[in-house]
Amino acid sequence: MKKILIAADGAVAAQFVQRLIDTYSDSNVYDIVYYAEGLFPKTDAIHCRFYQFDPTSFKKLETIYSREYVDAFIVMEKREDVLATYQNMRRLSRELPIAVLDFEGLDLDPEDEHLQVVKAGELLANRLMALIPNIPVSAQYVGLGRGEIVEAQVPFGSSYAYRHVSNIEQKKWKIAAVYRNRELVLPRPSLMIRPGDSLLLIGQPSILKSVYKAIKIESGQFPAPYGRNLYLLLDLSSKRGKQAQKELDAAMNLHRRIKNKMLFIKVINPDNLDLLAKLRSIRALDVVVDVAYGPFDILRELNPELARLNTGLVIVSNEFFGQEANRDLLFHCKRPVLKLGQGAMADLKIACAMLSANPMLENISSSMFDLSAQMALSLVLFSADTGGEGEAAIIEHYENLAMIHSKKLELRKGEGNPVRVLKKETNLLLFLPFEASLIRRKWSDLLRVKEVEKFHALLDKHYQIFIPVL
Repeated sequence: MKKILIAADGAVAAQFVQRLIDTYSDSNVYDIVYYAEGLFPKTDAIHCRFYQFDPTSFKKLETIYSREYVDAFIVMEKREDVLATYQNMRRLSRELPIAVLDFEGLDLDPEDEHLQVVKAGELLANRLMALIPNIPVSAQYVGLGRGEIVEAQVPFGSSYAYRHVSNIEQKKWKIAAVYRNRELVLPRPSLMIRPGDSLLLIGQPSILKSVYKAIKIESGQFPAPYGRNLYLLLDLSSKRGKQAQKELDAAMNLHRRIKNKMLFIKVINPDNLDLLAKLRSIRALDVVVDVAYGPFDILRELNPELARLNTGLVIVSNEFFGQEANRDLLFHCKRPVLKLGQGAMADLKIACAMLSANPMLENISSSMFDLSAQMALSLVLFSADTGGEGEAAIIEHYENLAMIHSKKLELRKGEGNPVRVLKKETNLLLFLPFEASLIRRKWSDLLRVKEVEKFHALLDKHYQIFIPVL
């Protein structure tokens, strides 16, 4: 049985003590000292004992003080009463843990390691902040109280809406609970998250900040949440001829069609003088051209530059992406990568994905719906029709998103590998999850019909966008 001393006065103290009365515990006994007549209602609570006298009087407080007290609370409104009561308690014990509710910025002993000050103004501000939309609500007095427990509501159009819990990669964080229609739902793997759900997240505070932003980002914002700007890596070596011009045109076309802020053009090997002169003549405020006249160590310098420029989408040539070292570099940059294809960006008609049982297809869906809407592309899923619960769950996920976005989704089924169908198609943008398995290319991958995303090298004539799995 733990004995706790409470000095109480005022409306807050009355509510605090009432909560203690209503919350019975056979492990605690509360000695409550007060001096205002009628502050507390009559009660027969056996775990609360009331003493009516002024706790600012040392002699009176000494009469009931016991060495058995394990904690003390001072919840009083008048500044001078709080200071006097605190000094009295410290005269009685230098080691008793004391919690003080501070209304006015009290001048208490800063070196008292057994003192905890609860600032009333800070509590009220935190409560008001919790009512403001799009601000993360973190647990203040649970766990470490450092933001490792956060609540986030899923808005309509969120990349987390209509995704299964099992298909959300949770590294260094977890979905601990889901609140739906004022009820607690434990997050089983097959549970599909819906708009309006509140998610209780647990993890590293720095990770949760990024997760919260990702949950709150609604459609029509790509390349967010990865970043706000586009980055074109443009090789102007003379041997590339007109190819560099096509890549520049594609990047400029995309920049004008989506909601990014800036287009950064990084020029390497500036040997094409005609195109270099054209780049220098660009006068747009939202296009920046940076020419690397000296050596540019891509493997060492690219990732820091992408971070500094708040890059949300990296645009590279087919030949650049075709090199394994470059794919490895881009994979570890953890940003979407657009590999340019044949034809003109302006001629693209379809945004598509190759359907399989790969759960990572849920991770790329929000980007696919978002970008297709901004670019006015139709949506198509190409299926090998292998069946199975995994593929059916992916189809359900995409169909739900299509309803939310009021988009028509076409499902094209066929026999065997969808690569054969896609090779005959034109003017499409292929979406793929950027997984580590795509870095290395093996001939044996061609035999794995169920892992159709590994066939991207056979479809390199198409524009392809690789979405990182966060």
